[in-house]
Parts: sequence; C-alpha cells; structure tokens
Amino acid sequence: MRKSTLLLATSLGLVLASHAFASDRPDPGKLTTRCLDAAAKKFDVKNDYIQLKPVESADAGYSIAGVADAGMDGKKNFTCQFKKNGKLANLVPEGK
Repeated sequence: MRKSTLLLATSLGLVLASHAFASDRPDPGKLTTRCLDAAAKKFDVKNDYIQLKPVESADAGYSIAGVADAGMDGKKNFTCQFKKNGKLANLVPEGK
C-alpha cells in the first residue's frame, strides 16, 4: 500500500512538473492568430487572403513566415517575429 501511494505521488509530481514546463511555451494557435490579425491590418486584406507557414523557433523567440494576397498590389511576403513570451515583436515585410 505504501509503495502504491509513493508511486502515485511521484507520478503526480512528474505530471505537474511537465505541465509547468510546457506552459512556458506560448500556444501556437495564438501566435498564428496574432500574426494573421497583424498581417491583415498591415496589408489591408481579410485573413482569408493570408497563408502562413508553421511556427518556427528563433533565437529571440518564434517566427512565422507568410504571404498576403493583396489583389492588384500583388503578393506580399512577410515574417511575424515573436518574443519568447508570445508577444508580437515585429511584422517584417520582405522587399519593398
């Protein structure tokens, strides 16, 4: 009985520790939403006209590359840069 209680307590501790470690990383879905919203505003298009690549880890945090289809103005490549805490640091348009 004592061993099973110890095993249960150890397992619970590992689960809580792994949850705390995982919660340090921002939710990729939230990063994607922030990037979509920022790009839509920057290029004056609806979110439907923006394509994003998967979230990538970067030195200072995270980044997401994307393309906005601005109609007659053409396709605009950009990168959303995020801090490690998930806050949008910058939206960097490529080219012009």
